[in-house]
Amino acid sequence: MKIRMLAGAVMGGCIWGTAVAGSSISGSSLFEYHGCVNCHGADAKNPVSEVVPSLAGKPADKLYAKARKILSGSGGTKEAKMMHAAFYSPSQCDNPPTDAELQSITTWISQQ
Repeated sequence: MKIRMLAGAVMGGCIWGTAVAGSSISGSSLFEYHGCVNCHGADAKNPVSEVVPSLAGKPADKLYAKARKILSGSGGTKEAKMMHAAFYSPSQCDNPPTDAELQSITTWISQQ
């Protein structure tokens, strides 16, 4: 029974992820959906570790450029490696944010 419930939750998340990809969802919702909140904290202000930076209020263009670099695997820092691994681990059923989603997320973060 527990396995069926877990499988249903995972499949539900994957199906919802497909619906998110083609819609215009707010940056805050995408921040939550893509799991950014799990490490960077609510409103990108309360990271869960000293290794994870607080992002709120930083310039959107710099946030976007750094996130793109990290997601492409080019970031050489400890936090960059953690973020890249979080999106490309076998346990993830969702893809990393698209460029448009990342623009929306970083714009929202810059306004926090």
